Amino acid sequence: MSIGGAAALLGWLSISTASIIHGNVSSEAAVAAKTAELAQMQTQLAAMKSTSVALEGAVATRAAAIEARQHFLAQLLLPRHDLGKLAALLPRGGDIADAGQLIAPKHGALSVATMLEPFRRLESQQLAFVDRATEAANAQLKDRQTLVRSLGLDPERLTKQPSYGTGGPYIPVSAPADAEPRFKDLYLSWKKLETLETAMAAVPAYMPVRNFNYTSGFGVRYDPFNGGAAMHAGLDMAGVMGEPIYAAASGTVITAGRANGYGNLIELDHGRGLATRYGHLSKILVHSGEQVKQGAMIARMGSTGRSTGTHLHFEVRVDGRAVNPRPYLEASSFMLTAQSHVSGPPAEAASIN
Repeated sequence: MSIGGAAALLGWLSISTASIIHGNVSSEAAVAAKTAELAQMQTQLAAMKSTSVALEGAVATRAAAIEARQHFLAQLLLPRHDLGKLAALLPRGGDIADAGQLIAPKHGALSVATMLEPFRRLESQQLAFVDRATEAANAQLKDRQTLVRSLGLDPERLTKQPSYGTGGPYIPVSAPADAEPRFKDLYLSWKKLETLETAMAAVPAYMPVRNFNYTSGFGVRYDPFNGGAAMHAGLDMAGVMGEPIYAAASGTVITAGRANGYGNLIELDHGRGLATRYGHLSKILVHSGEQVKQGAMIARMGSTGRSTGTHLHFEVRVDGRAVNPRPYLEASSFMLTAQSHVSGPPAEAASIN
């Protein structure tokens, strides 16, 4: 990569911490300012390159180190990246040595130090950028962990559980032992965040029905048929006959048909021990074994099975055990935001005819 290429990558250095996480610039004004700053840096570096001293010795070493760092940072900020390939791009060795230790024998100490000073300033910007990015990743990781715990889930357990449809050879991803310490810390923080956000894609977060009223909660209640105390394993969400029902998370259809008191039932396996059930449906729009996307319309509301009126019976299950779905629905907007960083927005619901 040329010094001009390194200058282009340096345009990332002053992007805000929020943009680091979201991968974009917030406004056209910011883009314009960044373009102007980039052009200025390119001019400066072009002037450095055209001086009478060729890029060799200390200068070449410094330039190569800057370019390696910038290539890693540019790849890290891509919306989609491979953690294994990213680890291989980590800058190697300790933090770049002081200019005085890199004096090229062909040149005097003063001239080389003078030539290296602009590089040192860029390196300072790099390290400040890396420190801010690491802090941002750690803060967002903490927020994600808090969100997962609010649902009664253990973040560590969630990341260790396999997702549905997984397989293939085991290829561990770790940072090289000789990677630059601060870049290694950034990589590991980013890896933890990305691992958790990937696992969070299995969490039911999309509202399964849009127009409804809660008519019965989770837990022990008086049975509507015999009046005795009975456990209610989900939420009842009443609406009109034929109201669309949506997948709360992406997954595999493991049940699609009649199921005793549920009437017409759909059960989705979202992986990582998480599943959802949708009962009393008037019409089922998916079949067993089908892969569905979060937000896809999978059924229509009805009153089949053991039901006193038109409603959706919605369940969330963790390792086969029914849990209260209410916290999942109440955290919907926050969870969907976190999930979109990895999986993108939910699928568009099919048009209603």
